[in-house]
Amino acid sequence: DGSSKIITERVHRLQVHSIDIRSTNPRIHQMDFFDLPLPNSKQSLEIDTFSTSTTKSSLLSKSKPPYDCIVNSMVINCVTTPSKRGRMLSMCYHQLRPGGVLFLILPKLCLTQSKHMSRKYLEEILREGIGFEILNDGKRESPKLAFFVLRRPLDGGDDSGDVSVRM
Repeated sequence: DGSSKIITERVHRLQVHSIDIRSTNPRIHQMDFFDLPLPNSKQSLEIDTFSTSTTKSSLLSKSKPPYDCIVNSMVINCVTTPSKRGRMLSMCYHQLRPGGVLFLILPKLCLTQSKHMSRKYLEEILREGIGFEILNDGKRESPKLAFFVLRRPLDGGDDSGDVSVRM
């Protein structure tokens, strides 16, 4: 069944697992990010590094997070509620191995035109609420985009599987 395959590909020694909620590209697995199993749960994603695809039947219990890097580009701003946005950021944290990096890109207007969010408040949520280290001090941006380079601390922080935001 082609719909049950999770596509991965190697890019310059990186194994890439691409997902999109409405994928039209056969190389990008159509999947909701919120359906990705968390490490330490009964269904954790195990990606065979020697294979170009992994089936859903390979969702096995694993204790270590599967990713060294996650790119969340122009996604978080499409999540409908603040609680789900917080859950998505927390899930990104828990999907990363200790020392893993999250590249977070969102429209600058989300930070400058919102009544409820600012760059300072988002950075506080990322550091204090979730546990990320901000590597670029939040200074990277273009006229339309804000860029964040976030790292899960090497000590790994809390890995209890709780994806709530601590604030």
